[in-house]
Amino acid sequence: MDIQDVVTEYGAYYQDRGQNISRLYQVLRRKLASESMFTTQLTDDTIWQAGKVSFGRLVQAYQKGFTPINPLAFDPVQIKMFHHKVDTSETPHDLEASWLGFLADNNVSPKDWPFVRWWIEQQIVNQIEDDMETLEIGKGVRVEPTAGVVGAAGAGMDGFLTIIKQHIAGTRTTPITMGVVPTDEVEMVEYVEDLCDQIDEKYWSQPMELNMNERLKKRYRRGLRKVYGKDTVDNALNDTVKDTNITIVGRASMQGKSRIFCTPKDNSIVLKKKTQNQKRFDVQADKRQVNILTDWWYGVGFILPELIFCNDQE
Repeated sequence: MDIQDVVTEYGAYYQDRGQNISRLYQVLRRKLASESMFTTQLTDDTIWQAGKVSFGRLVQAYQKGFTPINPLAFDPVQIKMFHHKVDTSETPHDLEASWLGFLADNNVSPKDWPFVRWWIEQQIVNQIEDDMETLEIGKGVRVEPTAGVVGAAGAGMDGFLTIIKQHIAGTRTTPITMGVVPTDEVEMVEYVEDLCDQIDEKYWSQPMELNMNERLKKRYRRGLRKVYGKDTVDNALNDTVKDTNITIVGRASMQGKSRIFCTPKDNSIVLKKKTQNQKRFDVQADKRQVNILTDWWYGVGFILPELIFCNDQE
């Protein structure tokens, strides 16, 4: 831990002046909100497998001869889980001779000090959610770890943006040609409505969420006021695209990205194994150092990539 600035400002000693945990402030962290777009599957299998069934036209004009049509086809579908972990360590004794000494204790084992509970509940658990939301579930690109080297940020799994890109490259997903996302607020409304109009008509009645980064959602909302008027926008339906069953959702996991997409919720899968360990930890005392360890499996994907309706921007 780095407490040098505190020591420099307040001194290398502890005096009880009423300071406590309530005097420790921090910036907000993101919750793992993007998980809500997926249907949860709890499984011990690290690869979830299914099959896509295709069946085409059968009806034809009558003739006496037998002219069969064979439209039935099966294609494999698989979604991967990835193994994640947390390894971190601190030396709580460093706190004793500082303003932060209230986090220390007389207990001989530092793993039983108040610092460890605060560290886990207020820091580690919240940071795991922030990392998963802002680095992994959306923009993550899996890179296999090098032995003994700390893994890079956002390299723990393939996030849904990466997977959509892979499906486009594999021609399973066909993006809707829309061009660059407009910076003008009114044009943003027209862009979104046009995108929704080009979704396969069979899915127009299907409730879906149109996912985009939070700045694009704000641009769209401001454009609505200019296009339809303030009274129209500021009602309970202000996130529903006009004349559709599609709801606009801003995602922290898509920050800085131009991709806009929707798909039926039952087509989106989040796979989980041991995810309770995101809030459960192995706390180990190693001499005067305290180590925190945990691991879990997690992955996202789409059953039928053909049902991802997206623009042609990344």
